[in-house]
Amino acid sequence: MENTPEEYFDITTLNTNIFFEFGSGDFKRMQQDKNGGQLMAFDDKNTFVAKSYEDHILRFKIPYLQQAIEKIKDLKPTDETAPMINASLDLFNFVKKKYQTDYLETARLLDQKVSKEEIDKAILKIDTDNAREFARRYKKLRDLALPYAAKHGIQVKNF
Repeated sequence: MENTPEEYFDITTLNTNIFFEFGSGDFKRMQQDKNGGQLMAFDDKNTFVAKSYEDHILRFKIPYLQQAIEKIKDLKPTDETAPMINASLDLFNFVKKKYQTDYLETARLLDQKVSKEEIDKAILKIDTDNAREFARRYKKLRDLALPYAAKHGIQVKNF
C-alpha cells in the first residue's frame, strides 16, 4: 500500500521532536525524571521504572529510537521521498550512535555518582562534540521536508 504524504512527513520529520533536548537538555530531563521516579525502561511486556540511567538508555531510549528507525525503513521510497527518507535515517542513526556511545558513558558516570564537575564536563562534551553535526543533519532533513509538506498541503507549525 502506498504511503500518504502525511505518513512520509510524520515518520521522517515530525518524529524528530524526540531529539528536541538532544545533549545537555536530555540529561537534565533524565535527572528530573529519575528524581521524580519517572525514568522509564521497557521490555517485550511492560514499561517500568529504570534501575539506572544506563538501564534507561539501553532499555528505553535506544529501543524507542530503533522502533522509529524501523518505521522510516518501512516507508516505500519514491523519487520524491527518497532524499527525505535518507536524510531522516542519517539523522536518526547519528543520534542512535551517540546514545550507544557518549550517552552511555555519561549515564555510567551519573550512576557511579561521580562529581558534579565530572558529569557536567561529560555532558558539555556531548554538546560541543555533536552540536554542529547534529544541526547539519537536522537542517538537511528540514530543508527537504518543509517544501515537501508545503507542496502536499501539510500544515507545519513546529517540529
